[in-house]
Amino acid sequence: MYRAVAIIAMLALLCAAAALMLWRRGTHTRERALTERFVDRQVQAPRPQHAPRPVASAPATAAPKGIASGIASGIASGIARGRAAFANLMHRAGIERPRALAGTTLGIAACAGLWCALRAGPVIGAGVAALVLAAVYAWLAWRAQKRQQRIVRQLPPFLDGIVRMIVIGHSVPAAFQAALASAEAPLSECLQRALPMLRTGAEIDHALGAVARMYRVRELELVGSVLRVSVKYGGRSDVMLDRMAAMMRDLEQASRELVALSTETRLSSWVLGLLPILLGAMVIVTNPAYFDAMWSDALGKRLVYVAVALQMLGAWLLYRLARLRT
Repeated sequence: MYRAVAIIAMLALLCAAAALMLWRRGTHTRERALTERFVDRQVQAPRPQHAPRPVASAPATAAPKGIASGIASGIASGIARGRAAFANLMHRAGIERPRALAGTTLGIAACAGLWCALRAGPVIGAGVAALVLAAVYAWLAWRAQKRQQRIVRQLPPFLDGIVRMIVIGHSVPAAFQAALASAEAPLSECLQRALPMLRTGAEIDHALGAVARMYRVRELELVGSVLRVSVKYGGRSDVMLDRMAAMMRDLEQASRELVALSTETRLSSWVLGLLPILLGAMVIVTNPAYFDAMWSDALGKRLVYVAVALQMLGAWLLYRLARLRT
């Protein structure tokens, strides 16, 4: 009986964690779509298609070695991508000691999973460990999203500082350096990563583009393109940067108004999504015999599985209905 209650509670918590991740993804997609149209207009030239080279037939004995090397290279590339994604998430979330956080999280997840496995079984233990990891990941993603929003809000004042420096006679690189010295965190931390690339001779658009991909701030790519055009071809860069700052402020204001207008819809979706889970948990806690009679029957167990599947489908449909489209 208690094992069944623990399984239902674990499924409810996993559904809530999935809903939080879907909500964060929808918010990130909406905010990125507001400015994506300004930076995705680069047209790539079609690559010439070369004739395929003849491939010499390898002996049959080399096939197992080729398969083994391909599997090993795939595993190595997957590990490298995982490390890069972990480091990127730590940078975006502003974690100064990522290894300590990773070790602490894994230790807590292992201890909680082992304790629950000894008390309720290995399935419950694995679910609790996965829930701890999902909760930490959701917290890191939320922290990274908040920092990304702060960077976007700090960009218009930073551009205003560059414009003031250009108006009084500074060059574009000197104005960028002077405005960077007065920038606040986390924008200053973000732009500091572009300075080593600039010192090694990289173009300013390439350096800001790399930082923009790391922090997922597409506006930095647009700023880098404008500064590169100003350095290479000249022109009224101050006017262009001033208009860009005004555009970013208008987009931020429109985003806030859209969030304010859709608050009631998103709150209703949260209530409708969490109400069945909370009601089922209350029934299980207050009247365990009622759920035990249903769980002990084969048809009742199937109905519980169907109810969980319908709950997940309903949460997904509510997410699709409440997601803001641009």
